[in-house]
Amino acid sequence: MGCRHNYWYSQGAFRCKKCGHVTYKSHRGKSKNTSIILISVIVAVGVIGYFVYQTYGTTQTIPDDTKKVFNNTGSTIQRLYSQSQQSFSNLENSVTLTTNADNRVPIAVYDDCLSNIRGDYENEAMHSIGTTCTHLGEYGAKQFKFNIPAELKQTIQGSVLLSVKTKVYQYGANDFKIGLFDQVGEKNYTVSLWQLP
Repeated sequence: MGCRHNYWYSQGAFRCKKCGHVTYKSHRGKSKNTSIILISVIVAVGVIGYFVYQTYGTTQTIPDDTKKVFNNTGSTIQRLYSQSQQSFSNLENSVTLTTNADNRVPIAVYDDCLSNIRGDYENEAMHSIGTTCTHLGEYGAKQFKFNIPAELKQTIQGSVLLSVKTKVYQYGANDFKIGLFDQVGEKNYTVSLWQLP
């Protein structure tokens, strides 16, 4: 049968006196190491708990702080709600403003544009409005060249207007309106794309 080992410690290992079996493990060492680690963890949790308790106070102050947070959140939500209602009403106004007097809705609106209006050429066919629209996201900029509308020709005869703030409304491939801004506001003109005579 097997030996009922009778270990004794010799030369850094436990050896059986009867059969000579050798083991390097200590059966009692595991329980000592486990208890040391367990005691260290309990002490660390206790110290951390003490400092957390000192920092945040008693549990009675936590509900008061929570009530303050909820009250502030409620007023913030009400303020955001009223701002969103105002934004929606502004959006409705801006949508109705983009439909012109003839009730057509543009397929594209270019807001951030500047126009150079040339009425100084002797050849009247060369009169044009060069418009550059910027800040179009990934497309960069878009350029248009329009014929000068009849109602604007007399006003700018023989002059050059540079960097006039403009808004372009596109209704079709060659169907445009431009809004030229002056001190009073925006004045809309029906224009078409410029072509060589």
